[in-house]
Amino acid sequence: MTSQHEPKASPKVQLIMLACLVPLIVVTIAGLFVLWPSGPDKELPGGGPTTNTAEGTTDTKVTVTAVDASDCESGKTDPMVRADCTKYIVEADGQEGSLYVTPDAVKAGVDVGDRIKALDFTQSPDRAEMGTDYVFIDFDRNVPMLALAIIYAIVVLLVAGLRGLRALIGLGFAGAVLFVFMLPAMLDGKPPVLVAMVSASLIMVIALYLAHGISTRTSTALFGTVLGIIITGILGAWMTSWANLGIAYSEDGYLLVDTTDLGMTDMIVCAILITGLGVLNDVTITQASAVWELAAAAPEMKPGQLFSRAMRIGRDHIASTVYTITFAYVGSALMTLIIVSAHDQPLFDTFTLGDMSVEVVSILVCSIGLVIAIPLTTGLGVLVVRSGLRPPRRPVASAASPVPAVSGGETTERATAEAAGAADGHPEPAREVPGSPAGSKDPVGPAGERPPMTRREARERDRNR
Repeated sequence: MTSQHEPKASPKVQLIMLACLVPLIVVTIAGLFVLWPSGPDKELPGGGPTTNTAEGTTDTKVTVTAVDASDCESGKTDPMVRADCTKYIVEADGQEGSLYVTPDAVKAGVDVGDRIKALDFTQSPDRAEMGTDYVFIDFDRNVPMLALAIIYAIVVLLVAGLRGLRALIGLGFAGAVLFVFMLPAMLDGKPPVLVAMVSASLIMVIALYLAHGISTRTSTALFGTVLGIIITGILGAWMTSWANLGIAYSEDGYLLVDTTDLGMTDMIVCAILITGLGVLNDVTITQASAVWELAAAAPEMKPGQLFSRAMRIGRDHIASTVYTITFAYVGSALMTLIIVSAHDQPLFDTFTLGDMSVEVVSILVCSIGLVIAIPLTTGLGVLVVRSGLRPPRRPVASAASPVPAVSGGETTERATAEAAGAADGHPEPAREVPGSPAGSKDPVGPAGERPPMTRREARERDRNR
């Protein structure tokens, strides 16, 4: 699964890495069995918008066939008013019915031909009280989102080839670990931090080796990621406790705290671990690859030089990844930031209150783990790759005819060819001296040394033999 031409670690180092890798895999598998959720799937009250609370209601998909806003007064743009005066006719399974659209959806725009996810009240005893057959839930986005996922997969395959395919398979495996093991185990009452550590370890082992191949380079990135995750987890647990972040600020947080045994502190630490996993995986495999490529290009490079040059790449990666983490949060929390910026409140107070403080702590903790993991991975990679490198062999001249000194511009190959010819009993033919009369030969130089041969002369000598 890896290139046969990349530098290999020494057998001793490979054995040491294997001795560290096997216990990690064994502990991960043992944790998977011990923490596997044993109880039935837990259902929470309330929850998402498709939760059926009314008797006889079901979820369905409808298509908007007509929009009638004739009852609305001209110039009225208030979504609350237009939601009451606009009539929407939809079709579901060949039957037409009325649809109530919420004000926010009215403002977004619901047009003829739109596919809608709705609650079906046609068979509910509350139909008369509701005054409508269907109630808007959300737009049906299955087709555009599936198309986008297919485009993403095609782009990855075209650019990355087989390695991109293996990465997509690893991504699917990671999603299965999260939704089949990690989240159900946390709802089942298993220790959240241990569950997150086992999940992160399982994802790293499978996804890394699947995407990048089984090699000492990948193992180096794996160990660097493990060290980064440990540092991130310890720092995250300490900072979460010190900053008193165990408060539920969102509706989802209130729901989990009130209906389960989960604590906000543990969930925040788990979120930090999973967030750091993706970032650390990125930088560690990049640093390991940088060390291996530099070592392959210049095997004579000393360990200090190799570490220094690899860290130049690492410093650029640190800067860009820190920006990535920060701007990813800004993009996801843009609406909250707009609301905050509209209030006359000091910026420092803004970022230290509520759920924004949780996000700030997550960014800073993950960034610290990232910064520390890069030199750790680079140093480990230098030790591993240097253990298998040997200095290039220099040609050894025959004792019977030492290789003459080569002047500037002449290659070692010429001198070696001369020495080889003298050693096997075929002396070099006399050469014409440039600028001398035709036919004049000068087999030796003025100091008794034979001038170095050119490549053409060496080939002619070999043909004469």
